Parts: sequence; structure tokens; C-alpha cells
Amino acid sequence: MTTSTLSPARAAGSPRAHTAPAAYAVTPPRTHRTPPPSATSTTPVTAPARERVTTRTTTLPGSREATDRVPLLALLAPLLLFTHGILDWVDGLDSLDGLRGLGGLGGVAAARDQGALSVAAGVLLVLSVASFAWLTVGLGARLRHLPLAVPTALLAAFGAGATATVWIGQVTGLIGHEAPAALSSGGGVLTAVALAMVLVALTVEGRLPVGSLALAAVSVGIMLLPWGLGPLASLVLLIALAPLTRPVEAD
Repeated sequence: MTTSTLSPARAAGSPRAHTAPAAYAVTPPRTHRTPPPSATSTTPVTAPARERVTTRTTTLPGSREATDRVPLLALLAPLLLFTHGILDWVDGLDSLDGLRGLGGLGGVAAARDQGALSVAAGVLLVLSVASFAWLTVGLGARLRHLPLAVPTALLAAFGAGATATVWIGQVTGLIGHEAPAALSSGGGVLTAVALAMVLVALTVEGRLPVGSLALAAVSVGIMLLPWGLGPLASLVLLIALAPLTRPVEAD
């Protein structure tokens, strides 16, 4: 009787019966998920463009020089005063003997009759005083240590307004032409005082040469002489303000 050498069948509950299929289990392949179009960032593309636009708009050279009216006013105000002096001198010629009625233009006493030279000289006087007042405001803004910007600006503006008011009153006949000198020329004197204060302050701070201040004082002395040398004084003042006609760099 032969004995069978075949090994009995493994029990169904054997551990190997459960672990063998697991060992040979096939892992499903991972699928690559493409991110949605909204997830893609466009920041690296647009960021350099924004930086360029910001750089171009923020760096604007010469922005201060474009708004600085001091160089123009330092040239225009003395020239207006010079032209006023010439017209005033020519307008007074018809008051001399043998020259009365010079071209029917009329003299200072005929301002209420709308003499052409009288009106033109008055307009130029008002414009010149207003230009000096504006120049005073611009120069006061350049001060860094002396607090004179606001007082001088108010004084110069008051002087320009007073000059315009007196001239309008004389032309319309509301103010007589025999008005005191303090009333007729007081506005211009106040504006000149304000400008002188600013020039002295700029010289103290080293922003104006001492020679310019000295020439400005000489021009004032010439204007006070009783010989009608207003045009000469205006030319000297133009030379004194010549350093201000050059634009300054931003601090």
C-alpha cells in the first residue's frame, strides 16, 4: 500500500492565502491633473510693465523749474517800470511852454479825459508794482531760515492793491489829482519795502550776492532824486536782479 507524497491542500484560512494576493496587487497609475486656467498666475508678466510705468510717471525732471516764476518776474518787473518812466516823461512834455497839446495825447492832469499816454503810463505802473509784489512772494518762498515770507507777501500785496485802487480812482475822478504824495505813491513804497526786506534776507542766507543788494540800494537812491531819473533807476535795478533771472536747482 503506497503512501501519497502529495502535500495536503492549504487551508483557505491560512495567512498566506490573504497576503499573497495583496503582495501582487497592482497600484493604479496616478493621473496628472492639469490646473485650471484660472490658477495660472500672470503676475511675472505684468509686474515689470507696472514698474516701468510708475518709474516714468514719478521721475519728471524740471517740475520745480516749470512753476518757478522768479526768473521771469526779475526781468519783467524792472522793464515794466522802465517803460512806465519813459511814458511818464513823454507825457509830461505837453506841460512845458510851447509844447502844450502834444499830439492831443494829454498830460497827467488830463487823465480823467482818457489821455492815451496817461492811461498807458498808469496801466504800466500798476503792472510793474504787481510784478514786484509777485516777485516778492516768489523770493519769500526761497527763504529757509528767516520767517519773512508771509509778512512780506501780505505787505507787497497790500501795496499793489493800493496802487491799483488809487489809479482807478484818479482815472474815474473819484480821487483828485492833487492828492497827497503819500496816497498816490504809498502803495508802490510799501511794495518796495517788502521787496527790500526779502532781498536783505536772501543776502543774509547767502542766496543773493552782496553786490546785487548794493545795486538795488543805489537804484532806490536814484529814484528818490528829484530829477525824474526813474528809467535810469529801473535799469540799475534790472542789473541788480540779474542773478535772480537764472533758475535755481531744487534743494
